[in-house]
Amino acid sequence: MSNRTPASRDSGVPDLVAGAVGAAFVPLATFWLGIPWWLSVPLAALAYLGLRLLLAPRQLFEGFRFKTIDQASLALAREVLERARADHDRLAAAAGGIKDDSIRAELVHLGAVAEKVIAEVEQKPQRINNVRRLLTYYLPGASRLATGYVALERQLTPNQERMAAAASMIGRLEGVFASYADKLMEQELEGLDVEIKLLEAELSGERRS
Repeated sequence: MSNRTPASRDSGVPDLVAGAVGAAFVPLATFWLGIPWWLSVPLAALAYLGLRLLLAPRQLFEGFRFKTIDQASLALAREVLERARADHDRLAAAAGGIKDDSIRAELVHLGAVAEKVIAEVEQKPQRINNVRRLLTYYLPGASRLATGYVALERQLTPNQERMAAAASMIGRLEGVFASYADKLMEQELEGLDVEIKLLEAELSGERRS
């Protein structure tokens, strides 16, 4: 069985048609139009090339800039992930220096969620927009918050209101981080919803039959 595709089988047709037109152009231009032969030959070559391009089969999605779109996504993901990695490392370092066990555990958990999100985007950079705000706003904010909490703990008489406000915000960030992490799975979940509806419709038909 031949492995040639339909495109490869038809690829000689444009060459034959363009070649025939180019060959016929010289005598027509010289004897009928009165163009000198030394000028009709290069004109025939131009006619061949023009017709060959015109008859060339178009490829599927020809002109659609897949590479440009992919490169834009990769460039954005690379820039965001580089900063996110640095913010994650600062968060982890600050969390390690916190004395309060519960606060330290919460910040370590934030770091683990961020690490999971970063790793996921590294594998699927086209999803960067799903978690862009998490990585560019909330993650650096959590890093600064952790660093500030370390400074509070080092004070001889730390402001209890500040510590309580910081602890409350750290707890609230856990929900924010988890929500953004779940956004990475939205496409899979949308596919699940569609599949459930299709199966439900099929089962309904089975029950009626």
